[in-house]
Amino acid sequence: MANNYKDQGIALLQKNPSRELLLEKMRLKLATTPPPAMEKEVRKRDVRKKKTLSWTVRGAILLAIIGSNYFLIGHKDTIVAKLGFEAVSSLPAPKESLGPDEKALYWTYAMYDIGKLRARFGVSGYYAINPIIARRGLEAVLPMVTSETLNEISAYLPVAYKTIKAGNPE
Repeated sequence: MANNYKDQGIALLQKNPSRELLLEKMRLKLATTPPPAMEKEVRKRDVRKKKTLSWTVRGAILLAIIGSNYFLIGHKDTIVAKLGFEAVSSLPAPKESLGPDEKALYWTYAMYDIGKLRARFGVSGYYAINPIIARRGLEAVLPMVTSETLNEISAYLPVAYKTIKAGNPE
């Protein structure tokens, strides 16, 4: 029995002489370039495999992003507290002892003039002011406000408020 590959090839040829012809055909097939249709089919298969893997990876990344957003939004207060950041507190509501004029001015100053809010109502520090909440607070007390206060509030707005009193259809 032969020990190296050259001897094995010779041993095959000695057993079957038609093998030489078969080996020669195989060598010619390997030496020539494949037809263009075959190359095109191989490229299509490779692209399909890569796209499948690519879409799988894209889907996994998308699910990871959605999951992390859901987790972070749901637990943001806990995460921020553990990181040591202090959250900005929201503006406190006006005192219940204030009249409607004062409450209306409080919400107006909160939206448009922080300096006057601090000076008139003694608000100190920095607060996050939600304009939607401030507008709702202002609209809640607006029907009970006097005309002088409406004039002061109207100075901050592009459209002035007008009072309509019962019995005066102006």
